[in-house]
Amino acid sequence: MLAWPEKRGGGAAAEGDRVARRRRQEALGRVVGVGGLFGTAYGDIATSIYLVLGALGLSALGVTPFIILLVGIVFILTSWSYAEASSALPDASGATSFARRAFDPMTGFSTAWTLLLDSAVIVAMACLAVPHYLGALWPQLQNEPYDLAIGAGVLVLIVLLNVLGVQESVRLSSLAAALGFSTLILLLVVGLLVTLRPGDVWSQIQLGVAPTWGSLLWVLPLALGALLGIDTISSRAETALHPERDVPRALTVMPPIVVALAVGLALVALSVLPVESNVVPVDPVTGRTEPVAVVPGDQAGIYVLADDPDAVVYVPVRRVDGGYVIPAQRPAGPVVEQDGVMVTRLYGTLLGSDYLRDPVMGLVDGLPAELDWLARPLRVWVAVVVSLALVLVASSVVGGSGRIVYSLARHRQVPALLGRIGITRMTPYVGIILFGVVSGVLLLPREPLLLFGLLGFGVALAFTLTHLSVIVLRLREPALARPFVVPLPVRFRGVLVPLPAVIGAAACFIIWVIMVVTHPAARLVGFAWLAAGLLFYVVYRRVVGRPLLRQPEETALPAAAMSNVDYDRILVPVNGTRLSDEMMVLACQLASEKGATIDAVYVVEVPMNLPMDASMERERARGKQILDVAMAVAAEFGVEAWLHLVPARRAGRAIVETAEEWDCDVVVIGSPRKLRSDARLVGSTVEYVLRNAPGEVLLNLVPHDYDLQSTALADLEGSAADDQTVRE
Repeated sequence: MLAWPEKRGGGAAAEGDRVARRRRQEALGRVVGVGGLFGTAYGDIATSIYLVLGALGLSALGVTPFIILLVGIVFILTSWSYAEASSALPDASGATSFARRAFDPMTGFSTAWTLLLDSAVIVAMACLAVPHYLGALWPQLQNEPYDLAIGAGVLVLIVLLNVLGVQESVRLSSLAAALGFSTLILLLVVGLLVTLRPGDVWSQIQLGVAPTWGSLLWVLPLALGALLGIDTISSRAETALHPERDVPRALTVMPPIVVALAVGLALVALSVLPVESNVVPVDPVTGRTEPVAVVPGDQAGIYVLADDPDAVVYVPVRRVDGGYVIPAQRPAGPVVEQDGVMVTRLYGTLLGSDYLRDPVMGLVDGLPAELDWLARPLRVWVAVVVSLALVLVASSVVGGSGRIVYSLARHRQVPALLGRIGITRMTPYVGIILFGVVSGVLLLPREPLLLFGLLGFGVALAFTLTHLSVIVLRLREPALARPFVVPLPVRFRGVLVPLPAVIGAAACFIIWVIMVVTHPAARLVGFAWLAAGLLFYVVYRRVVGRPLLRQPEETALPAAAMSNVDYDRILVPVNGTRLSDEMMVLACQLASEKGATIDAVYVVEVPMNLPMDASMERERARGKQILDVAMAVAAEFGVEAWLHLVPARRAGRAIVETAEEWDCDVVVIGSPRKLRSDARLVGSTVEYVLRNAPGEVLLNLVPHDYDLQSTALADLEGSAADDQTVRE
């Protein structure tokens, strides 16, 4: 049985942890309740139905429901591994953090790099699908070049909104998920009650011919890639109100629901869009079929034979020299003589041909004529709801990918420039823009099958590494707190190893090998992407002097800082002087030891003769530059940092108010000793902080003749320009 965390009453330490986590989440404005988490989980995972169902029908034909069910079992096992790892390591980087903890930084980087490819593919697929679903309203949108133009426009809009920090709300995402779920349930119920005939569905299966054994192998990676979105759920562990409970439940409850829904819709699809065949001539010399001319039919998106307008084409067509043909291919079934001509049958379904890019719309168009009263408004409804869902999911993926890039930069696995966060919008804009460029490149070929293959390449590899991470962590860290535990353990070397993770790792790896063997184009692009990433990683780590396969040893802290204190947030005032830079380093050392978050604050002191909203552009620009340096220092130590540019009349009051607003546990500040002519040891700003800070204050006193003008900013500009930690 599944092991859920039990309700704990407490102890002061446990309660303190819960309070600290809640305060951090509230301060960041990122608390997601169980309803929002479940709605988002469904939206991320179930989006695959809108995208990949047609590709599965293209190759699996009548076996599509069984392929989904088979791979769905592997997917459910994978969700259990994600649930255990996420509950033990609630981190926004998801599978990346699992692999980094279980293996080494290079494996963690490889996982992140693979997930970035998956994410770029998902975004490209979603952007390409939007104009095809909207084609129900304006059929012209489905044709070249309008579909590419609209897809590119959607991508640019999504990237721009994420750069500006305008992200979709949890409430809106949950609403879109609810609308999408109710729509699919309606189609499922209507289909099961009106159109489904199990005998007819079963009769469509001719194993070895329709589909061929090679087609079944080819479609397996696509089926696994179809059940996507699970990593984005694990990455929301940091935003969950109760991550140890809600995230595992979302990861274990939603996948079976989505798998059951996908199987049911596949059965309905094969009822309304059954497997049919077209008779085509065969060239006796080459043994391949001859190209057959086709033309668009009366119904939008449907092709017919050029010499027989009543003969619907069920197999994929290709645009050649301004026209459309059934391309030449090797016969799957027997070749026979008919009227003196050698012919064969090519099997297909409209689900995988004309509705390859918008399969759910095919279910609506395939409803019986007596249901036209339902189909007509439902076409408009599906076009709007699915397009909205695709845009929201793509936006979520873009934002999540920016966080992955930021995480890589924070752990010094890519240059700090790539993880740079805008001071005003607090978004990793460089990573988001570069990710958008990669998605745009994948968008250009307009080849959905290539995208589906790449998705299978990345998903199978990421799933394999996740299963292995869970197994390795069980062996290496058996005492690690795991609020959720994968069921069915077996004892190995005195440690309980989860059998589902072992089966899942083997299954996902086999599917990945099948993908490598059967998808040459996706294989080429996938391995090129991995090779480029690993080369980049090795070169960069060598340049910055970091080891490839192990984490650098943490800098030793002073004995006083090693005491049994528990800090969650550490505030550091920075002003660009050598002393404030040293305090930033000290705070990062402390944060890395305590697992705390850094809040760096720069106070723009507004003179009394100016209004509080005065622009003071020069001072603000200097503050942003100094905060950039603080972020670079935090990235060096691998700690999370938040930057605050605060206008105020008095620096001391602003520091105290910032500490109160963000629930900081300690303020780390330095000050030169003053000559005791005025009976004060420190300046007025530090004295105000000492008297009024809401928590502890760590004060570092230096001699009165301390050289404050020697700044880390100057040092970084002079010696670390190649590391791109400072932006002019």
